[in-house]
Amino acid sequence: MFILRRLLLICLFVGGTRVMAQLSPPDPHYTFFTGNNKVQDRNFYLFTLIEQMPAIRRLLLQDEMLAKVAREFSHRLAGPVPAGQHDAEDLVAPFYFSNEEVAGISYRLNHLLTTNQATMAPLIHAMRNSGLFQLYSRESDTTLLTMAWQDAAKGVNYILRAYTENKGFRYPNIDSAAWYVKSPAYYAGVNGILDKMQTTGNQEVLFFEPSLDLALALLTYNKHDEAARYEPLSNINKEPYARLKKLNWKKYDYTVILILGAGPGNKDNISDAGKARCKSGAAMYQRGMAPFIVVSGGHVHPFLTPFAEAIEMKKYLVDSLKVPSDAVIVEPYARHTTTNIRNTNRIVFRTGMPVDKRILCVSDNMHLTYISTRLFELRCRQELGYLPMKKAVSVSETSISYLPELNSLQADSRDPLDP
Repeated sequence: MFILRRLLLICLFVGGTRVMAQLSPPDPHYTFFTGNNKVQDRNFYLFTLIEQMPAIRRLLLQDEMLAKVAREFSHRLAGPVPAGQHDAEDLVAPFYFSNEEVAGISYRLNHLLTTNQATMAPLIHAMRNSGLFQLYSRESDTTLLTMAWQDAAKGVNYILRAYTENKGFRYPNIDSAAWYVKSPAYYAGVNGILDKMQTTGNQEVLFFEPSLDLALALLTYNKHDEAARYEPLSNINKEPYARLKKLNWKKYDYTVILILGAGPGNKDNISDAGKARCKSGAAMYQRGMAPFIVVSGGHVHPFLTPFAEAIEMKKYLVDSLKVPSDAVIVEPYARHTTTNIRNTNRIVFRTGMPVDKRILCVSDNMHLTYISTRLFELRCRQELGYLPMKKAVSVSETSISYLPELNSLQADSRDPLDP
């Protein structure tokens, strides 16, 4: 702890040391690194990069300070369970990243960046090109790395706390633990996770891996693998993505018609509101307003539903409304209006659609009125850190149009079901 306190002071003193940023837009054709866990790849891409880049991994393993942190967390994993502990939150408490540890690791990562620029350059290049750290794209390389690490640490801490205390959720009704976290059965289950991690442990452990592996295991144990169920989206959207390459965009007023999901409050696969929105969107498609419909909505209502709103809306559009299958793009992750818009923007950018053309957003009048309010803007800025749409205007009673915001590419590990 003394070393970490000292590093915190040094970090504050040398905070002005910067490796200058190389400003460039993210690459829409960027090839993502993948590891052994798709949920990790989507929530904690910085950690996937470190693990999958041998030179970076080796550098961090060999660093004395980071190796010391790794040993400390590994010892916590191997240590006995203290007597008198009966709650799962007691079991995971040693695996939180403290503010002091986060600051000390931030300093050390930036020291490695400034003293090993050639080795670290591919990491920074991949981070910038991915777009997943877009909110920090104008920052220096050192600030970019610091903010990415701090976000990842907050994301790990969020999962550890949320799925042992069952509180602090952004969307409690759909994010919550699948178990009663105060029960002896849940305590035993989490203890079993720790036992398994101990027996399968790797001697060469990076400083973040014990806490990260525990967080990912808790998500799995609570049946919350939503973030990875449809990866890669290019598979589920194979038909429309193939058609996209042949389009003459000048023929259309809009890139896509975005239909916002509306989950049923019962065990039905699609709601009446969802069907009505599909009918409005299909009519606009038939009028040639856009070459594609994007249906957006994940596994939302009711809690732990087996149905993704987007999947069911596409079935309805194709089977009942006779919209061609290759004209409907599925966005099966969003769980709120904020991420309906954000995730659709991501698809537009990733597939190479023109980002200077408007998106037509379809819903019912009351929902669109909410989207046009200051309240919605404040919610976006609070939860996402930005407003995902620009220059929104009303088109009809059931539609508005907007320009997509590039910051939508930013990944958010504090929303682990839909980062």
